[in-house]
Amino acid sequence: MHLNQLINHPDLGRLKAILFDFDGVVVQSEEVYDRATKKLGEMYGVQIPAPFYEDNRGISEALFYEKFLAEFELDVEIASLQKKGKKLLWAEFSSSVHYTPGFQQFYAKIRKQVDHVALVTATPRALVDEIFKNSNISTDFDFIVTSSDVENTKPAPDSYLKACGQCGVDPAQALVIEDSPPGLRAATTAGCQTIAITTSSSRDSLKEANFVVDSFGELEELLTIV
Repeated sequence: MHLNQLINHPDLGRLKAILFDFDGVVVQSEEVYDRATKKLGEMYGVQIPAPFYEDNRGISEALFYEKFLAEFELDVEIASLQKKGKKLLWAEFSSSVHYTPGFQQFYAKIRKQVDHVALVTATPRALVDEIFKNSNISTDFDFIVTSSDVENTKPAPDSYLKACGQCGVDPAQALVIEDSPPGLRAATTAGCQTIAITTSSSRDSLKEANFVVDSFGELEELLTIV
């Protein structure tokens, strides 16, 4: 089924910008985060239950460590927890991050059909820069908005509003591609159109999106990209 057969869904012909989330959309990084989280739990003798991973997709670094501390009732300073967690995470990212299957092909095609393409992520600027510098990940986005660039990151709308401002487009003219409930909430609140991809979250948790797809191949078909 194509988007032009659906009511109230993004129309590529009217879009001025595509805004990509990073983790789980551009790169297959959710498993990287999960491995680091598991190792962090092992440091403190904690076994991480499966729901904890998905429930905390797409949130800011600071909020993640706050929730980790509260969830497992650890008697540790949050600064110490965060320092150990970041060390584990950066070690994992240095050797094991790859593009999400189909992203590069989709990006190459969409680049020719919209005015602006931006990256909007809850990942801190330093880590994004490190990934681009020390991996095979290298994409020519017009703008990159990270959690370091806004006062309130996802699920607040600030980062998507900032990206739309940088692109010079009304949020209604921007299509956001997300993979997490907090990211979708941010995009929806900002007034953007949304498509969710099930790379790291279940369909049921992504119902806030205008439409949900399982792959970039399906996304190409829905947008009738040629």
